[in-house]
Amino acid sequence: MEEKQLKINHSVQKAFTIIELMAAAEDPLSLRSISTQTNLPKATALRLLYTLMTMGYVQQNQGNADYSLSLKFKLLTNDSDISQDIVAYVRPYMQQMSKELGEATCLSICDNQELVYVESIDSQDNLLTVTQKIGKRAPLYCTGSGKLYLANMPADELQHYLDHTSLMPLTTQTKATKKELAAELALVKKQGYSIDDEECEIGVKCVAVPLLDKQRSVLATISVSMPTIRATEEMLQETITLLTHTVATLEK
Repeated sequence: MEEKQLKINHSVQKAFTIIELMAAAEDPLSLRSISTQTNLPKATALRLLYTLMTMGYVQQNQGNADYSLSLKFKLLTNDSDISQDIVAYVRPYMQQMSKELGEATCLSICDNQELVYVESIDSQDNLLTVTQKIGKRAPLYCTGSGKLYLANMPADELQHYLDHTSLMPLTTQTKATKKELAAELALVKKQGYSIDDEECEIGVKCVAVPLLDKQRSVLATISVSMPTIRATEEMLQETITLLTHTVATLEK
Protein backbone atom coordinates (compact mmCIF):
# COMPACT_ATOMS: atom_id res chain seq x y z
CA MET A 1 0.00 0.00 0.00
CA GLU A 2 1.36 3.44 -0.95
CA GLU A 3 1.86 5.99 1.82
CA LYS A 4 -0.56 8.46 0.26
CA GLN A 5 -3.33 5.90 0.70
CA LEU A 6 -2.68 5.52 4.42
CA LYS A 7 -4.83 7.39 6.93
CA ILE A 8 -4.09 8.41 10.49
CA ASN A 9 -5.91 6.38 13.14
CA HIS A 10 -7.40 9.09 15.34
CA SER A 11 -8.25 6.68 18.19
CA VAL A 12 -4.55 5.79 18.52
CA GLN A 13 -3.71 9.50 18.43
CA LYS A 14 -6.15 10.24 21.23
CA ALA A 15 -4.94 7.32 23.35
CA PHE A 16 -1.34 8.53 23.14
CA THR A 17 -2.43 12.07 23.97
CA ILE A 18 -3.79 10.67 27.25
CA ILE A 19 -0.64 8.57 27.84
CA GLU A 20 1.63 11.57 27.26
CA LEU A 21 -0.45 13.67 29.65
CA MET A 22 -0.25 11.07 32.43
CA ALA A 23 3.46 10.50 31.84
CA ALA A 24 4.14 14.21 32.37
CA ALA A 25 1.87 14.51 35.43
CA GLU A 26 3.36 14.23 38.91
CA ASP A 27 0.12 12.88 40.43
CA PRO A 28 -2.82 10.77 39.23
CA LEU A 29 -5.42 12.65 37.20
CA SER A 30 -9.21 12.68 37.39
CA LEU A 31 -11.38 11.92 34.38
CA ARG A 32 -12.46 15.56 34.27
CA SER A 33 -8.86 16.77 34.28
CA ILE A 34 -7.87 14.34 31.53
CA SER A 35 -10.87 15.34 29.44
CA THR A 36 -10.16 19.07 29.89
CA GLN A 37 -6.42 18.92 29.24
CA THR A 38 -6.72 16.72 26.14
CA ASN A 39 -9.84 18.45 24.76
CA LEU A 40 -11.54 15.08 24.55
CA PRO A 41 -15.20 14.49 25.49
CA LYS A 42 -15.51 12.68 28.82
CA ALA A 43 -17.14 9.67 27.16
CA THR A 44 -14.25 9.35 24.69
CA ALA A 45 -11.61 9.74 27.37
CA LEU A 46 -13.36 7.19 29.59
CA ARG A 47 -13.58 4.66 26.75
CA LEU A 48 -9.88 5.01 25.98
CA LEU A 49 -8.90 4.84 29.65
CA TYR A 50 -10.98 1.70 30.11
CA THR A 51 -9.28 0.08 27.12
CA LEU A 52 -5.83 0.96 28.49
CA MET A 53 -6.86 -0.40 31.91
CA THR A 54 -8.02 -3.74 30.49
CA MET A 55 -4.61 -4.00 28.77
CA GLY A 56 -2.88 -3.27 32.07
CA TYR A 57 -1.24 0.03 31.04
CA VAL A 58 -3.37 2.33 33.20
CA GLN A 59 -4.47 1.89 36.81
CA GLN A 60 -7.22 3.59 38.80
CA ASN A 61 -6.85 4.74 42.39
CA GLN A 62 -9.49 2.91 44.41
CA GLY A 63 -9.76 5.81 46.87
CA ASN A 64 -10.53 8.71 44.54
CA ALA A 65 -10.91 7.04 41.11
CA ASP A 66 -8.02 9.04 39.60
CA TYR A 67 -5.94 7.52 36.80
CA SER A 68 -2.20 6.96 36.37
CA LEU A 69 0.17 4.85 34.28
CA SER A 70 0.72 1.36 35.67
CA LEU A 71 3.88 -0.49 36.58
CA LYS A 72 3.45 -2.53 33.40
CA PHE A 73 3.74 0.63 31.30
CA LYS A 74 6.79 1.81 33.24
CA LEU A 75 8.47 -1.56 32.79
CA LEU A 76 7.63 -1.50 29.08
CA THR A 77 9.27 1.91 28.69
CA ASN A 78 12.11 1.03 31.11
CA ASP A 79 11.21 4.05 33.22
CA SER A 80 14.13 4.47 35.66
CA ASP A 81 14.60 0.69 35.52
CA ILE A 82 11.87 0.49 38.14
CA SER A 83 11.82 -3.33 38.38
CA GLN A 84 15.48 -3.41 39.35
CA ASP A 85 14.92 -0.56 41.80
CA ILE A 86 12.20 -2.56 43.54
CA VAL A 87 14.28 -5.75 43.61
CA ALA A 88 17.33 -3.97 45.03
CA TYR A 89 15.25 -2.28 47.72
CA VAL A 90 13.22 -5.31 48.78
CA ARG A 91 15.87 -8.05 48.55
CA PRO A 92 17.49 -7.41 51.99
CA TYR A 93 14.08 -7.66 53.65
CA MET A 94 13.38 -10.93 51.84
CA GLN A 95 16.74 -12.30 52.96
CA GLN A 96 15.95 -11.39 56.56
CA MET A 97 12.54 -13.06 56.41
CA SER A 98 14.00 -16.23 54.88
CA LYS A 99 16.58 -16.26 57.64
CA GLU A 100 14.01 -15.82 60.41
CA LEU A 101 11.47 -18.30 59.03
CA GLY A 102 13.83 -20.68 57.27
CA GLU A 103 11.49 -20.63 54.26
CA ALA A 104 11.57 -19.47 50.64
CA THR A 105 10.49 -15.95 49.68
CA CYS A 106 9.46 -14.43 46.34
CA LEU A 107 8.88 -10.96 44.93
CA SER A 108 6.34 -10.78 42.11
CA ILE A 109 4.68 -8.26 39.83
CA CYS A 110 1.64 -8.45 37.56
CA ASP A 111 2.24 -8.19 33.82
CA ASN A 112 -0.36 -8.70 31.12
CA GLN A 113 -2.77 -10.42 33.54
CA GLU A 114 -0.11 -12.90 34.69
CA LEU A 115 2.15 -13.14 37.73
CA VAL A 116 5.87 -12.67 37.03
CA TYR A 117 8.52 -13.67 39.59
CA VAL A 118 11.26 -11.03 39.65
CA GLU A 119 13.25 -12.17 42.70
CA SER A 120 13.33 -15.20 44.99
CA ILE A 121 15.36 -16.75 47.79
CA ASP A 122 15.42 -20.47 48.52
CA SER A 123 14.56 -22.00 51.88
CA GLN A 124 17.53 -22.58 54.18
CA ASP A 125 17.33 -26.35 53.87
CA ASN A 126 16.84 -26.06 50.07
CA LEU A 127 13.72 -28.20 50.34
CA LEU A 128 12.02 -25.50 48.27
CA THR A 129 14.21 -24.11 45.50
CA VAL A 130 12.35 -21.13 44.12
CA THR A 131 15.27 -19.23 42.56
CA GLN A 132 14.53 -21.09 39.34
CA LYS A 133 11.22 -19.21 39.23
CA ILE A 134 12.81 -15.83 38.44
CA GLY A 135 11.35 -14.60 35.15
CA LYS A 136 8.74 -17.35 35.09
CA ARG A 137 5.02 -16.64 34.81
CA ALA A 138 2.05 -18.09 36.69
CA PRO A 139 -1.74 -17.59 36.64
CA LEU A 140 -3.25 -14.98 38.94
CA TYR A 141 -6.27 -17.05 40.02
CA CYS A 142 -4.41 -19.89 41.75
CA THR A 143 -1.38 -18.20 43.32
CA GLY A 144 -1.28 -16.35 46.63
CA SER A 145 0.30 -13.29 45.06
CA GLY A 146 -1.94 -13.43 42.01
CA LYS A 147 -5.10 -13.46 44.11
CA LEU A 148 -3.93 -10.23 45.78
CA TYR A 149 -3.87 -8.50 42.39
CA LEU A 150 -7.32 -9.82 41.52
CA ALA A 151 -8.77 -8.86 44.91
CA ASN A 152 -7.55 -5.28 44.45
CA MET A 153 -8.71 -4.84 40.85
CA PRO A 154 -11.59 -2.45 40.05
CA ALA A 155 -14.80 -4.43 39.58
CA ASP A 156 -14.98 -3.93 35.81
CA GLU A 157 -11.33 -4.92 35.34
CA LEU A 158 -11.85 -8.05 37.42
CA GLN A 159 -14.95 -8.91 35.41
CA HIS A 160 -12.95 -8.51 32.20
CA TYR A 161 -10.30 -10.88 33.58
CA LEU A 162 -12.90 -13.50 34.57
CA ASP A 163 -14.65 -13.23 31.21
CA HIS A 164 -11.43 -13.85 29.29
CA THR A 165 -9.60 -16.35 31.53
CA SER A 166 -10.11 -20.08 31.67
CA LEU A 167 -9.89 -21.14 35.33
CA MET A 168 -8.11 -24.38 34.57
CA PRO A 169 -7.53 -26.43 37.77
CA LEU A 170 -3.81 -27.03 38.31
CA THR A 171 -4.49 -29.19 41.38
CA THR A 172 -7.54 -30.58 43.14
CA GLN A 173 -7.38 -27.53 45.44
CA THR A 174 -7.62 -24.89 42.70
CA LYS A 175 -10.64 -22.56 42.90
CA ALA A 176 -11.78 -23.39 39.38
CA THR A 177 -15.22 -21.74 39.29
CA LYS A 178 -16.03 -18.04 39.27
CA LYS A 179 -18.22 -18.45 42.35
CA GLU A 180 -15.46 -20.12 44.38
CA LEU A 181 -12.87 -17.60 43.24
CA ALA A 182 -15.14 -14.62 43.96
CA ALA A 183 -15.69 -15.83 47.53
CA GLU A 184 -11.94 -16.33 47.98
CA LEU A 185 -11.12 -12.86 46.63
CA ALA A 186 -13.64 -11.24 48.97
CA LEU A 187 -11.88 -12.92 51.90
CA VAL A 188 -8.45 -11.85 50.61
CA LYS A 189 -9.63 -8.27 50.24
CA LYS A 190 -11.00 -8.26 53.78
CA GLN A 191 -8.00 -9.79 55.53
CA GLY A 192 -5.25 -8.05 53.53
CA TYR A 193 -3.25 -11.19 52.79
CA SER A 194 -3.66 -14.27 50.65
CA ILE A 195 -2.95 -17.98 51.11
CA ASP A 196 -2.29 -20.44 48.31
CA ASP A 197 -3.39 -23.72 49.89
CA GLU A 198 -1.83 -26.15 47.39
CA GLU A 199 -3.88 -24.46 44.65
CA CYS A 200 -0.90 -24.11 42.31
CA GLU A 201 1.33 -26.98 43.43
CA ILE A 202 0.54 -29.97 45.62
CA GLY A 203 2.68 -30.10 48.73
CA VAL A 204 3.34 -26.36 48.88
CA LYS A 205 1.53 -23.60 50.77
CA CYS A 206 2.19 -19.92 50.23
CA VAL A 207 1.34 -16.74 52.16
CA ALA A 208 1.44 -13.42 50.28
CA VAL A 209 0.96 -9.75 51.10
CA PRO A 210 0.75 -6.71 48.79
CA LEU A 211 3.30 -3.92 48.60
CA LEU A 212 1.24 -0.80 47.88
CA ASP A 213 2.33 2.42 46.18
CA LYS A 214 1.31 5.90 47.30
CA GLN A 215 -1.99 5.58 45.40
CA ARG A 216 -2.71 2.39 47.42
CA SER A 217 -2.47 0.25 44.30
CA VAL A 218 -0.58 -3.06 44.32
CA LEU A 219 2.98 -2.30 43.18
CA ALA A 220 4.35 -5.78 43.87
CA THR A 221 3.74 -8.74 46.15
CA ILE A 222 5.97 -10.52 48.63
CA SER A 223 5.31 -14.16 49.46
CA VAL A 224 6.66 -16.95 51.65
CA SER A 225 6.38 -20.55 50.44
CA MET A 226 6.74 -23.66 52.57
CA PRO A 227 6.14 -27.42 52.35
CA THR A 228 2.73 -28.38 53.72
CA ILE A 229 4.42 -30.59 56.32
CA ARG A 230 5.77 -27.41 57.95
CA ALA A 231 2.70 -25.25 57.34
CA THR A 232 1.13 -25.55 60.78
CA GLU A 233 -1.42 -22.97 61.88
CA GLU A 234 1.17 -21.50 64.23
CA MET A 235 3.72 -21.23 61.40
CA LEU A 236 1.20 -19.61 59.06
CA GLN A 237 0.27 -16.99 61.66
CA GLU A 238 3.93 -16.26 62.38
CA THR A 239 4.52 -15.83 58.65
CA ILE A 240 1.52 -13.52 58.20
CA THR A 241 2.67 -11.36 61.12
CA LEU A 242 6.24 -11.08 59.83
CA LEU A 243 5.13 -10.37 56.25
CA THR A 244 2.66 -7.69 57.37
CA HIS A 245 5.25 -6.01 59.58
CA THR A 246 7.90 -6.12 56.84
CA VAL A 247 5.62 -4.60 54.21
CA ALA A 248 4.52 -1.86 56.61
CA THR A 249 8.20 -0.99 57.10
CA LEU A 250 8.84 -1.03 53.34
CA GLU A 251 5.87 1.22 52.58
CA LYS A 252 7.13 3.88 54.94
